[in-house]
Amino acid sequence: MLQAARRLPLLPALILCLCAFAAQGFAQEQASPEEEYDRLFQIGLQAISDRDLSLSERAFKRCVQLFPDRAVSYYNLACTYSLMDKAPEAVEQLRASFERGFQDVAHMERDLDLEKIRRSPVFRKAISDFKELILKDYDQALTEIPAGSGKVPVLVWIHDQQGKPTSDMQELKAAFPDWAIVMPLGKLDPQTNSHVWDGRSEFVITDRTRKVLHDQAERLDLERVVFVGEGIAGQLALQAATHNPELASLGVIAAGPGLEGPVQDTDLSGLKAYLLVNEQDGREVAGGILARNALAQDKCPVVLERLGQPKPLTRDRAVFLRALSWLQGKKVQLPGAGSVREF
Repeated sequence: MLQAARRLPLLPALILCLCAFAAQGFAQEQASPEEEYDRLFQIGLQAISDRDLSLSERAFKRCVQLFPDRAVSYYNLACTYSLMDKAPEAVEQLRASFERGFQDVAHMERDLDLEKIRRSPVFRKAISDFKELILKDYDQALTEIPAGSGKVPVLVWIHDQQGKPTSDMQELKAAFPDWAIVMPLGKLDPQTNSHVWDGRSEFVITDRTRKVLHDQAERLDLERVVFVGEGIAGQLALQAATHNPELASLGVIAAGPGLEGPVQDTDLSGLKAYLLVNEQDGREVAGGILARNALAQDKCPVVLERLGQPKPLTRDRAVFLRALSWLQGKKVQLPGAGSVREF
């Protein structure tokens, strides 16, 4: 399910009030449509968690009636019907959600609330249709592979929001001449002539990367693939690696804010991560600490480095090289560690 609107915190006291509200048949005097929607939405979420599927169905149906353009209500109806083992009804709502803008196929493919219908022909057909429609909006990944006969390691660079991938590619080729560079592209914004990421990003990044690795398997060392990103792209790189550790075989280098998000409520085993945060930004540091702790709890090798500037990977190649060396198991001097450590 989706916490959708992400508008109201699900506080215990609020839940009690909402349950009372539900018992009254969803009626409340002088409630605006927005207020009614918010209350019903929270009732529906709690009902899914409690597996009170009749209640969640009624709540989200009413949400759809109140605001037919809000994709997340349809998505949570799909989850409700999936838990009821009603695949056709669930997929109908998934398609309605997709048409209204919720197109995070990667989330759909791992959402446990959709597990019951995952192998059904109607679900597989819908996901296939969604992927085909999404990829029409995106160009193929930029790829540079060094000349030579041996297999080379692969650096999957996730460009930042409104990035300039062509410029990034030229800089990376010069800095890492012995590495293949794979750069999935966000959707081109014709107004700014830059590439942007949205809710479809994880699927696009992993799909484009898989294609290059498959097509160029004879030239690439698939046991040495690292995902890298900074800024908003740091979250995207960590998210893609977290959910697809078989792709990020060497590990992930992620710098920037929000690193705690991709590591929540997921199995992190098999991942190796080098995290970087701007020590001048308290919120960014806190997110990095949460991410590091989550990875360490799942026995993942992880480093969290605090630096005095944002976007350290493009501003300081020494930092980038240190992270790559650590991921490859080489001896590195970690700032503040006081000694050389071998991992």
